[in-house]
Amino acid sequence: MVDEVLGWGRPRPVVPSGLIEELRGRFDAAFGEARRGRPAGAPIRRTVPVRALVAGVASGVTGTITHDRDTLRGILLTRSFARDVELGQTVAPEDVVVAVAGEVAAERPGDPGSASVWWNAAPRTSRADIVAEVVGVLADLRSLWPSLIEANLAVAVRRQLRTPAAGQALVLTARPELVLDSPRRDERARALVVVTRSGMPRPPEDRALVRATALVQTLVDGRPPFRWAGLHLTDGRLESEDLDPEVLLTTAAELGRRAACYVTEDRPTGRSTAGDRVPDRPTPPVRGGAG
Repeated sequence: MVDEVLGWGRPRPVVPSGLIEELRGRFDAAFGEARRGRPAGAPIRRTVPVRALVAGVASGVTGTITHDRDTLRGILLTRSFARDVELGQTVAPEDVVVAVAGEVAAERPGDPGSASVWWNAAPRTSRADIVAEVVGVLADLRSLWPSLIEANLAVAVRRQLRTPAAGQALVLTARPELVLDSPRRDERARALVVVTRSGMPRPPEDRALVRATALVQTLVDGRPPFRWAGLHLTDGRLESEDLDPEVLLTTAAELGRRAACYVTEDRPTGRSTAGDRVPDRPTPPVRGGAG
């Protein structure tokens, strides 16, 4: 993990000149082309989670979540893993998971589409079983993922990313579980974007989601990551890709086409979606040091 994914001490790639403008242009062109011929009065959904784009347009899924045991297990696992990394693995796994479960229980209890409604209504034994299962997986993940308390490392946990696109017609959103970055700012790409998965592996969709998240991070920060990775938490399988401008450009065009279809659909509002399941606690300050 340290050598092949984090790549400590290795030179980072130089960011190609004009890449950000080219990415936005590629998205906008694909969006505009796909929108031609559509009814002018079609409703526009301005906030577009890339998670829903990747899953929904390809499969017909609307992005609305119906919570059950599996979705709650996934929420607790992904958030507990991110929190454990944020804390540098200094807190007992059980305490991490219990704290996250408490936050989930308190979030939007009046929204029938929220995870808290299912969690609070579930029998105590069911909740205890889920917590115990997540604690076991989190303990196993510690043997894979190193402690990241480093003086010259900035760790952003579940940061909400938002960027306008298509001439302000919509806002793309993403929430990577981890963005590991250097405080240094120069002409090089220095961030690592990590997206975690907890359900059944779907390699093409998972890869598309990681690339889409890396694209949004690039547009938000004004520079691409040097690498993006998808980590399947249940089995520890990890797939990473090094910065490739052509991959990002292809991703921008594909998302532009999909967004043109997505924003013209009249979707219900006020429900949790695959791209933005439940509001989180305020994003904590990024940990890092000068260097």
